[in-house]
Amino acid sequence: MARFVLAGKADCPHFAKAENLGDQLQGSLPYFRIHKILVAPDEWEEWLDVTCRSHGWRHSESPLVWRELLDRGGKGMLVGGLADFLEHCHEYYGVMSDMSTDMMLKIAVETREMEEIWREEKKLQASLRQPLNVWISGALNPTCSILIPHLLSEHIFPWASTLFGISLHLLHWEGEEEALHALHVETEWLGLPLLHQVTAHAGLEEAFRDADLVILLDEEEDAGNQGGGEGLGEEEEKGEEREEGREEEDEKVKEGKDGREVVEDMREEKEEVREEEKEEVREKVEEGRELKEKEVREGDEEKEAGKLEEEREKVEKEEGGVRAEKKDEEVRDEEGREKEEKVEEERGEVKEKEEEEQEEEVEEMTDEEAEEARRRKSLLQRISARYRRYGRLIGERASRRRGGGVRVMVAGDAHLNLKCALLAESAPSLDPGLFVAVATPLETAASARIALKLGRRTTDVSGVIVWGNPSGTFGVDLQRARVFDHTGAIQGPRSFSRPVLEVLHDRTWLKTDLPELLKGRGAASASDAGGARPASVSVAHGILAVLEVWNGVPHPEAEGRVFSLGVCCQGHPYVPDGVVCSVPVTLSEGRWSPVLEGVDMGDELEETLMLAVDELRQEKEEGCSDL
Repeated sequence: MARFVLAGKADCPHFAKAENLGDQLQGSLPYFRIHKILVAPDEWEEWLDVTCRSHGWRHSESPLVWRELLDRGGKGMLVGGLADFLEHCHEYYGVMSDMSTDMMLKIAVETREMEEIWREEKKLQASLRQPLNVWISGALNPTCSILIPHLLSEHIFPWASTLFGISLHLLHWEGEEEALHALHVETEWLGLPLLHQVTAHAGLEEAFRDADLVILLDEEEDAGNQGGGEGLGEEEEKGEEREEGREEEDEKVKEGKDGREVVEDMREEKEEVREEEKEEVREKVEEGRELKEKEVREGDEEKEAGKLEEEREKVEKEEGGVRAEKKDEEVRDEEGREKEEKVEEERGEVKEKEEEEQEEEVEEMTDEEAEEARRRKSLLQRISARYRRYGRLIGERASRRRGGGVRVMVAGDAHLNLKCALLAESAPSLDPGLFVAVATPLETAASARIALKLGRRTTDVSGVIVWGNPSGTFGVDLQRARVFDHTGAIQGPRSFSRPVLEVLHDRTWLKTDLPELLKGRGAASASDAGGARPASVSVAHGILAVLEVWNGVPHPEAEGRVFSLGVCCQGHPYVPDGVVCSVPVTLSEGRWSPVLEGVDMGDELEETLMLAVDELRQEKEEGCSDL
């Protein structure tokens, strides 16, 4: 069997003539076969060079014809260009081509047009067959291992089966490559139906390339000394304890100084009385002098001089009496001072020791506070640098094919609002509405605590809202919260519910105990898990719950459900524009919308929200101070 390969540029007239001759021979000879390769004009030179190198040929024009030696094997035998192919066909088969030049040019134009159409169709087919690209940053976080089996399912991505599956990309910047490889292999061994491929990345060379969904989990350095939201709560408690210690110290110092202050006050009062008496005497003397001098000038100088002398003696006697009285008082004061000094010396020895000990404690506390502030600032600077870089890469490399483009979810325990804000600011080409911080774990934890208080299951409590900063200052809003299957004076079927605020009357527990329990939830989880990263299961559950509704998965309980999400607020009545804050939202058709109806923002909740906003601004200032 004779098999020829004909390759050429799409707009080459010579290729059109050789193609016409080959089709004639293939139609008339049973053992003649011709395979045609059409190459775009801008790719021809590169393709020809690679092909000739691989076969050891020399050829520089279009078309290129060679014969495949099917019966004997081998790399093929070069025929040459158009002239060589025509000569070969004439000698072996006695066939010549009679195609005119005009026809050759016309066919070349048509071939070029068809090649362009074919190329566009090929691109379209390739785009339709591209898998859904899911990137998980912080892949060595335990949450990732819990998340993967549930994430890659039609329940979360109902349209993924119509694509080419899901490509999962595991990223942990500067993470251990061995641990990443182990997670990579373990994920492949799961045999998930929607899994197209798995890749692991310890660097940012390909990070977020063509991403359709990005999930950013906490990395080791993100958490610092903060776990599950309790870090800022502990700092506030330490600050309050230090403030109380300073107040007690001031009171002790004041008590120690009371005796000395009384003595000093007495001395000052006596000195003031003496000065007043002396001033009165001086005034009288001055008046007498002026009067006598006037009389001397008008009358007898000798008489007046005598009188003046008598007056002077009288004044001196008066001054002498005052001096004697003053001396007696000084003696008495000196005796009192000696006694007071003895008492003060005894007290002072005790107080000095106490003050020295207190000063040492204050200095130690100040050093601890300074060290804590330095650690916090260093942590915020690392987070700011890292997530600004992540944001730029997402903005440059992420996919734009699905509606509004990539969706970005920040989840975990540490500085969620800050991370989400940095990502959105660093990717100005993307809609800020595509970035969310998942506060659902805190919302679920609040529902669980309330259900436990009421003696019900966690699923029996719904409608809890978290405002503010899930990783710091936040407020729990129960205006929409309801409890199902509650045992009380008013009962109904399983679908009957009552407002939580009507059945839970312990307001002190709601205002003080509940927030403290939620702030300490991460520490409790870590303690129960033997020191592992806290709240991994709740974080994974929160991501899946939000993603399920965000992707438009039909579910009877999902319709109209309100989520607590950190979003970049614009035009919100209670949050300044451009600030990422956890607020109640609903999800529909891939977009979130703030819930404003039925929301009554009280003074206490509004104050908490403003504190959360100020907290985010302060974190951004500290994190970006040296960038």
